[in-house]
Amino acid sequence: MTAKDVVAGLVTPIIIIVSTLSYLASIFTGPFADVLPLAIGYGLIGAALMAFLFAVFSDVPFVIAGPDSKPAAVLAAMSAAMTVPIVGRTATADEGLVLILVLVAGTLTTGLVLLLLGIFKMGRWIRFVPFPVIAGFMAASGWFLAVGGLHVLAGSAWSWRSLWQVVVGQHVLQLVVGCVLALAGHLTRRFSSPLALPALLVGGSLAIHIGLLMAGYSPDDARAAGWLMDLGNGIQWPGPALLTTIGTVDPSIFLRASGDYVALVVVTAMTLLLSMVAIEVETRQDLDLDREMRLNGLANVLVGLAAGMVGTVSVSRTLFNYRAGARDRTSGMLAGAACLVSFALGTRVLGAIPVPVLGALLIQIGTEMLGDWLIKIRRSMQPANYVQVAIIFLVIVTWNFVAGVLVGVITACITFAVNTSRIRLVKLGLDRSTYASRVDRPAFQQEELVRHGNRIQIIWLHGFIFFGSAHRLLQHIQDVVREQNGACRSIILDFRQVLGIDSSAAMSLTRLRQFAEREGFTIVFSELPPRVERVLRVSGVLRADAVSQLYTNLDSALEWCEDQLLSELVSPEDALRSTEAWLASEIGSKELLARLLTRLVKVEYQAGASVFTQGEQGDSLYLLYAGRVTVLYGTPEGTVLRLRSLVGHTVVGEMGLYRTMPRGASVRADVPTAAYRLSRTAMEEMEQHDPALASAFHRFIVRMLAARVDFANREIAGLQR
Repeated sequence: MTAKDVVAGLVTPIIIIVSTLSYLASIFTGPFADVLPLAIGYGLIGAALMAFLFAVFSDVPFVIAGPDSKPAAVLAAMSAAMTVPIVGRTATADEGLVLILVLVAGTLTTGLVLLLLGIFKMGRWIRFVPFPVIAGFMAASGWFLAVGGLHVLAGSAWSWRSLWQVVVGQHVLQLVVGCVLALAGHLTRRFSSPLALPALLVGGSLAIHIGLLMAGYSPDDARAAGWLMDLGNGIQWPGPALLTTIGTVDPSIFLRASGDYVALVVVTAMTLLLSMVAIEVETRQDLDLDREMRLNGLANVLVGLAAGMVGTVSVSRTLFNYRAGARDRTSGMLAGAACLVSFALGTRVLGAIPVPVLGALLIQIGTEMLGDWLIKIRRSMQPANYVQVAIIFLVIVTWNFVAGVLVGVITACITFAVNTSRIRLVKLGLDRSTYASRVDRPAFQQEELVRHGNRIQIIWLHGFIFFGSAHRLLQHIQDVVREQNGACRSIILDFRQVLGIDSSAAMSLTRLRQFAEREGFTIVFSELPPRVERVLRVSGVLRADAVSQLYTNLDSALEWCEDQLLSELVSPEDALRSTEAWLASEIGSKELLARLLTRLVKVEYQAGASVFTQGEQGDSLYLLYAGRVTVLYGTPEGTVLRLRSLVGHTVVGEMGLYRTMPRGASVRADVPTAAYRLSRTAMEEMEQHDPALASAFHRFIVRMLAARVDFANREIAGLQR
């Protein structure tokens, strides 16, 4: 504990107490003003418990928690909305108690919801609340606080219609003094010292008392004239009175307030989020939002059981505490103790705080929030987003926070749908001429696949598919197919990076299936997420027929499409083309082939047999002329990856032979396979005794490798588009 912690802990309560009284004065007005002594007990109990609990258990040792302006604005709106349901339907003496009971129920509801959100680690989801919704709520909170300050200063409900009566009324001096103090409060923001605002509150209170004394006002006269609060018999704890009242309250009153409870939970949660983010930025440390939310929920539950006012972390008081030099838990505990002391002393302390100071603080906080959340943010927001802020603000001000919640949810959904529809669902589109499966085929088949590659279209999708984006996908595919003038045979849709699909999107995909039936091509789905597959099957888009196919990955889907296309393009005679004819054309003549065959050894492998193993010495290559093999790579973690598959009339194992290095991968026969094996010894003997044949053979290998590199380059270029 340092001297700065003690000083901060003694100064911070000034702001807490005055702010809490300001909030209560704006909540308990009109027919509820008589219950103000109990209301102050309700507020100070909440302030003391919140300050103690956060000081002891929060990850931020210097944090200050208690009643905050944003939830208080919701409570003020709730108080105004509950006037009709309570007044006239309850015994006059109990009207204020019923309101306190409704507000305490709000404290308990907020605490339970926040506690559950924290327990189920849903705090991070609050970070996804759209910024325009937050801004609209905060701006409306500022409006209610500023109007509440005018209520306090004018001594009656303020409105534009009653403005003239307020100006000429008996409280005009309080209104002027309060506005002057509010303006002075704004000016204190220009001072770097955190003591500027507390000094203004204390100095303003002393100046008003001196003015009242010079004008000849006694304390009773000052209370009658509206300069000081009339606390009657003193501050009281509302707990016992509420216990005797709860049995007589109509439960429908709580149901009427249920919408306001939703708004209270939302605003309190958003206030906690914004406070934690601001504290993270100021202190340069990462905080566990779920833990702080659990603490905030538990604290509000305990405060509610003690008949206290809802509260949360106050960013302004916490940062004031931090900038004043507080670094440990002493300041927060002293702040809580000071609230209890002021509650115990009652009218001796709180009754001396002038009403213009309370109203001025509300006006200052409210107008600053309006300026920050309705005016200054205009420069940093897109026009469409700012319109949302303005709409949510006007709805809340005109009706209530519940309507604002509904409008906020609706506008957020519409904004999400519009923004998502602007994101291209199609990440990339290629055809078979620039992107192949991992199957190396004979040269004449590769040539056919490249020449007619536009008949196989490959489309990579990403993001979330809903009605708008699915319709754009349909239009994109229609354009692609029509560009091919009826040549398209297969369209592969890769869903590997798709997050999900909305049920309404199935309508557009059903139209895609109908388009495929008319145009005569197959839709091949690859790597469908389980939920997306269920939606497509239920809607009838995905069936086991010639119009739609499903494969577990893109490579399998593309291999199937290649096989289907080759069945159209390659005649049976070409498919049975002999190995001798292939080698003769590659080497250059039948005479050279005959000399080459004397150096080759014919080998055969059963399905599943190993041709060679990763890591063994590369001492030979294989001219594959029948069957199929797969190249497998074993990772250091033990995973086996399929690199490529090779069909007859190709070469495998040449890398190890030419580089004289261990095999970089294994090769396994998928089906009964036959090949010619050329050993290093045979190749060296050929180079020594038949250089013409060796030169022809090396040119053959170079052409084959060059063709692979050329296709790989075109594939890379296509992927980088």
